[in-house]
Amino acid sequence: MPFLQSVKDYTKRHRKGLFITAAIGGGSYLLGRYATSKLRDLQEKAMTERVAKENLKRRFQQNQNDCVFTVLSLLPTLGDQILYEMNIEAAWAKLQESRKLEKKEELLKREQAAAAAEKAEKEETQGEQAQNENQEDKPNSTTEEKPELENSVGSLGASTASLEETKSKILDGILDKKAKYLLWEEIKASSFTRTFTSIYSVTLLTLLTHIQLNLLGRFTYVWSVSVLNRPEPTIRLQHDNEEPEGGFLDPQTERMFLSASWWLLHRGWRKCAERVKEAVDEVIGDVPLKRIFKYNDAEEIVNKLRRRIEYEKDGTTPISYRSWMLPDTEEEANEFLVQAGFEEGFPKSVDPSSISLKRLLDETKDYIDSPDFSAVLGSCLDEVFAIFDHHAFAKALLPATATMDFSTHRIQEIHDDEPIDKVKKVTLANLLPSISRQAHLVIAGNEYLNAFAYIKELQAFSAMIYTQYGDEITRS
Repeated sequence: MPFLQSVKDYTKRHRKGLFITAAIGGGSYLLGRYATSKLRDLQEKAMTERVAKENLKRRFQQNQNDCVFTVLSLLPTLGDQILYEMNIEAAWAKLQESRKLEKKEELLKREQAAAAAEKAEKEETQGEQAQNENQEDKPNSTTEEKPELENSVGSLGASTASLEETKSKILDGILDKKAKYLLWEEIKASSFTRTFTSIYSVTLLTLLTHIQLNLLGRFTYVWSVSVLNRPEPTIRLQHDNEEPEGGFLDPQTERMFLSASWWLLHRGWRKCAERVKEAVDEVIGDVPLKRIFKYNDAEEIVNKLRRRIEYEKDGTTPISYRSWMLPDTEEEANEFLVQAGFEEGFPKSVDPSSISLKRLLDETKDYIDSPDFSAVLGSCLDEVFAIFDHHAFAKALLPATATMDFSTHRIQEIHDDEPIDKVKKVTLANLLPSISRQAHLVIAGNEYLNAFAYIKELQAFSAMIYTQYGDEITRS
């Protein structure tokens, strides 16, 4: 047929061009399919990574919220002991009772003076009347005056005896000058000791809780992802020839590890209180109660106390808080486990397929001994003491126009060259009520505990603990 013959001739003449066109078209089609497949894979990988990051972020944020609620649940246990053993309110009550009795004594003395004057006036009137009657009828007055005089004297004696008895009862509760001085000195030392002990104890409890929960959160997250993503080629959290149970965290071990806070709540805070008391006796012991304080003087006292508490005697070496936060020996570990309700004590045999309590405690101690912990603790204490300065000193010593500088979390300073009417001066005795009151606010949480949520160094420290997967991936 002529048409088929013409097509055949055309193909023979343009055979090379047609091959090139077909190759280009087929290659373009295959390249397009390959590009589409790769693009789809990249999109799926990006989506998977985004979901994984969002999941990790959500878990981490939930973990931080759990830290706050955990600390709140532990604060009553800590606060009851501190407030009971440093009962400043009882000393304040003694002083107030003594003042009330002194006022009653003054009132009693005035009443006695008025009664004595009234009796004297009455006796004088009766004497004049008796003298007039004596002039009229001397024999009769002699016989009648004696019983009247005896009744008057008896009534006066009974009244005086009653007043003396009441006075002696009141005097039993009145403090003399020496007793008052000793009581004021006790209040001075206890106010600083209790508040500073509360601040350091709550701060250390917060950091310990963050370490514990983020450490447990990391183990749980790695183990769960290892199990769920075992078939996935894009996430390699364990070797193909290993079982996923290698990083399993036993619930009993988890409860034991969380119970480690018992040591700080019942033993560690006492060690903290001892060091704080030594610092208070050294720095505040010789400061008279009537000394006039300005805001700069109060800040200097706080800085001296902090240096004495947080550093060794050389003033440059930070102290170790590990013995305050966790037990050092196996005997101490047995103690906190038994006291927390685990009668078997420290576990002797450990399942090799699970994470041991010893490993958790050792890793926690490593974090406490690290330089990062010291830096984070310093930032937390700076934040908390800024709030303490504001409530205990700034409100009493700074003018009402002074404001907090939230960029540095410090109060604007008032210098000595400021106008006299702007600089307030208050005695140390008048500052003690606000200082001792801060312990209740610290233990109650509120502003002091909320401040930890905004400390960037603490958030970064928690994130570092939560995301250190290297060792777990290697072991799993």
